Amino acid sequence: MSSVFILTKPPGNPRAELCLRMLSRNFRLYLLGDGVYNILSGCLGGAEGEIFAFTQDLRERGVSAAGIKELDDYSVMVDDIMDAGSVFAF
Repeated sequence: MSSVFILTKPPGNPRAELCLRMLSRNFRLYLLGDGVYNILSGCLGGAEGEIFAFTQDLRERGVSAAGIKELDDYSVMVDDIMDAGSVFAF
């Protein structure tokens, strides 16, 4: 089972830094709200898991997905949360 991480904090926030340090193999990271700004920071490169962002959050903040998987509804995230071995929200 994978771990699911939900990140709503922008780069530089201590909670965002903690979340990114906790990432290991076999994770699924969901960038929500201001969390999509982490795409711009370059700190997600080389990550060994799957990273998702919601299209609406990206559009509202003018951020390009840049290789991140875009989602249009929350059903994928909800299914992942229900199947995950652990869930962390920041």
